[in-house]
Amino acid sequence: GEEAREKYLGGKKPELAKKNPCINLPYLIDGDLVVTQSNSILLHLGKKLGIDKDEFFIHNHQALDQAMDLRNDTMKIVYPFAGAVKTKEEFPAALRSHMDTCGATHLAKLEGFCVGLFMCGPVPQSSDFHVFEILDHHIAMCEEQGLPFDMSAYPKLHALHKAMLAEPRLAGYFAAECYTEYAFNNPAYSYFVGKGYKGDFGPTVDVVRGMSAPSKSKKGGDKSMAAKMGAMSKEEKERAKLIAKVVKEGGKKGVEIEGAADMGGLEFFCTTIESPDGDVELLQMAMTGMNAPADPDNSEERKGCSGRVGKMIFSAGVHQLAMVAYVPDVTAEKVPIGEWLAAVIKDVGGEVVMEPNAADSPDGGLVAAAVVKADPDAGKFPLKDKDSAMASAFAFLRSKDAFPEQADDDDDDICFGDDAFDGIDDL
Repeated sequence: GEEAREKYLGGKKPELAKKNPCINLPYLIDGDLVVTQSNSILLHLGKKLGIDKDEFFIHNHQALDQAMDLRNDTMKIVYPFAGAVKTKEEFPAALRSHMDTCGATHLAKLEGFCVGLFMCGPVPQSSDFHVFEILDHHIAMCEEQGLPFDMSAYPKLHALHKAMLAEPRLAGYFAAECYTEYAFNNPAYSYFVGKGYKGDFGPTVDVVRGMSAPSKSKKGGDKSMAAKMGAMSKEEKERAKLIAKVVKEGGKKGVEIEGAADMGGLEFFCTTIESPDGDVELLQMAMTGMNAPADPDNSEERKGCSGRVGKMIFSAGVHQLAMVAYVPDVTAEKVPIGEWLAAVIKDVGGEVVMEPNAADSPDGGLVAAAVVKADPDAGKFPLKDKDSAMASAFAFLRSKDAFPEQADDDDDDICFGDDAFDGIDDL
């Protein structure tokens, strides 16, 4: 409120302006350096903490700018200063209009620009923190006002939001009062502060935090991970461990597929991923792991690298069979992903749960997903359906001359079946 304005404008701003004439809120002091403006601070922290990768710089910067465009339009309805919304009573209608017009436009741009699982690829960059926060902001606003916000219309942004919430290294933040109790916006002026905020303004205080790049163990891990995992609930720990297991299994199978492609000219492949246990979201993460580029910082343990190979992967659980299809740009005309998945669904009686959209792969392409629900009374069991679905997937590939016909008279033919990589978890 006014106390904060007086302390900043009358005290700190003139002194900070001596170091940075562009001074504004927010600002960050890092030694003798004063950084101002949200995106500049995020970029500085991304570099300082070893989060941002140089190869993603332009994409990351554009994602930050697009998130800021959405934020700026959001500020026009949550504060009275722009004159668009003059009273709190006008806010619900303004939010509804925002979600139908400029908000939807910005979200569609971010959705299209998201490589997946995060904005720039398989690992979060500084832009993902901004995108997550503004998504969180909109989810909370719509929830409080009882407005629908169908995140399924933005599947990549939905996956990003869920992935950030599930990130073990952020568990401490999500459990802290700065996330659970702080206001989204300035309570003295805003029409929306969030349900977690209960109190009045206290006195303005300075917050000091140490900053350093995360320490790495010999295997490249974060030494503080164990401590951070300790702050998670049992369910969160189990989910985080399962995600890591799924991505690891996908990465291992991916590099094996890369080897097979190098030896036999393989363009397409079908296989099983066990660890998702029929969870289609986890199976998508496995696909991302299979397609991920090699990590230049971990040359000893190569993972993924099979983005150039089209794939359909399957995971059978108790309640359903999950299927995820992927076709890279180079073979998109040869095997249209929609036709491929539709042919398999027709044979086993499944349903599409994710229409074809941009894949998280250095080779581009599309990804789509489907499930087949178990129905014991009708004799439908996921394990049985998995075999039928895989046979159908291979049959479609052969009909497109995208997978070799089996030949009994040639011992040199490479036969890639579901059990080709059995025992891979023991490697």
